[in-house]
Amino acid sequence: MKTWGTTVTFRKRSDGALTGYEVSGHAGYAEAGADIVCAAISALTQATLNGLRNILKVPVMFDQDDEGAFLEANLTPEATEDQVERAQLLLQTLLEGLRAIQREYPRNLRIILRERR
Repeated sequence: MKTWGTTVTFRKRSDGALTGYEVSGHAGYAEAGADIVCAAISALTQATLNGLRNILKVPVMFDQDDEGAFLEANLTPEATEDQVERAQLLLQTLLEGLRAIQREYPRNLRIILRERR
C-alpha cells in the first residue's frame, strides 16, 4: 500500500468553484529543513491563504499546525458570489502550481478534489 507524503484536498462546489483546501503530512523528499518539495508546497499554500485574506479580503476560516504539517483554509458561508469568483484566481493558481510539483514528485504529493456537501 502506497503511503503518501503530503496530501492536498481541495473542496469544490457542485458548479466546480473551489472553496478551500486542506494540506496534511510531510512530503518526505528529504530531511526536515532540506525538503524542497515541502518548502514549495508550504510557500504556495501560505501565499494563497495570505492572498485570500489580505489582498482579496475574502472571509476565510483557517487552522494550521506547523509541527503536524497541517493547514486548512476555507471560504466562509458569508463569502459573496463575487468574492468566491475572485478567489478562483488564487485557488486555481494554487491547484495548477501543486499539479506542476506533483508531476515532478509524484511520490511526495497527492492532490484530491472533493465536492463539498
